[in-house]
Amino acid sequence: MQADRVASHSHPESLHILPQSSCSPFLREILLLAQPGGGNVTRRFWRRTMPAAAGFLLVSVFVAGCGAGPRGDARPFADRAGYRIGVLQISSASVIDATVRAFRDGLSRAMAPKPVTFDVINAQGDQSLIASAARDLAGSADDALAVIGTPAVIALAHQETSRPIFALAIGDPVGAGVATSLERPGGNVTGSIDYVDPARLLDQIMTVRPAPTRLGTVYDPSNQNMVVWIDALRRAVAAHPGLELVEATISGPADVASGARSLVGRADAVLVGPDAAVLAGLPAVGSTVGAAGVPVYVSGGDSNVDGVLASIGPDYPTLGVLAARAAARVLTGTPVSEVPFGRPTGINFAINKKTMNQLGLSFPQAILSTATVR
Repeated sequence: MQADRVASHSHPESLHILPQSSCSPFLREILLLAQPGGGNVTRRFWRRTMPAAAGFLLVSVFVAGCGAGPRGDARPFADRAGYRIGVLQISSASVIDATVRAFRDGLSRAMAPKPVTFDVINAQGDQSLIASAARDLAGSADDALAVIGTPAVIALAHQETSRPIFALAIGDPVGAGVATSLERPGGNVTGSIDYVDPARLLDQIMTVRPAPTRLGTVYDPSNQNMVVWIDALRRAVAAHPGLELVEATISGPADVASGARSLVGRADAVLVGPDAAVLAGLPAVGSTVGAAGVPVYVSGGDSNVDGVLASIGPDYPTLGVLAARAAARVLTGTPVSEVPFGRPTGINFAINKKTMNQLGLSFPQAILSTATVR
């Protein structure tokens, strides 16, 4: 299976296949031949050509930069006529797609009239493709890179340490080891964060009647930011006497259905955190847990998915816009290490009216007065 490269008609976008190595094919052939006794090269040929080959290799390494990813325009960002951004998307889901689209639209508007083109790689939720997709982008000639999905951010940050990386809606960049602080990242990663203390979400959920006594959640423990989020959720649940947390873990989007199914009969409400793998499989949560009559709340996900009761948390397209603003500052000359991460300012409720009526739940007026009910 290969990571998909997707095109958009709203922005220029390349569909070329990125090289696996930054060395030119000719240089690789020379490297193969420049081995005494290697291939079909005779020792006599090696003795006669060694001085010239060595000189060529020395020049080629400096010119081609063999072993390091090729770089684009060497001029300062602010002096360039246009920009090329490589984008790594961990999976497809309506909320993820909307966040990436908001980033692209926002950055294109911010940099106009200079053109911005985007080269998008979608790993389609396949964890095994994330590292190879990160290597592809690290070996590209893009001016800067953008990523959504914490595992993808970490993988790319390990591959690329010089060009700017814009993280879209990352949970905890400091905990993930890609920044030293939110105000001054200190490295080559900035963007926006989606972390909202689950205690704030739970306080809202507990006002809905009937209130749950067993709260279920499903998540991917390999996602470092979800580990942080789940720890905070455990503390939040402990602060509500009589409430129990029921956990189900997965290893990728393909496991979401079985993980959600394991919560049926063990939980009387489910809260899905900001986990890209689970969000990609959200319809499976709705068709199992939701279909069993269990309220499903999603942290910033799509409340229009069948079986989902409500989305509660940050507005993800807004986080895409915040990441675009950070990117625009970098592309107009501010060092990426000095551009703070954009942060969500509030909690939004979006309620699925059909599901609410089917479940017979009652939301307090304090929520209904500000929520989107559709």
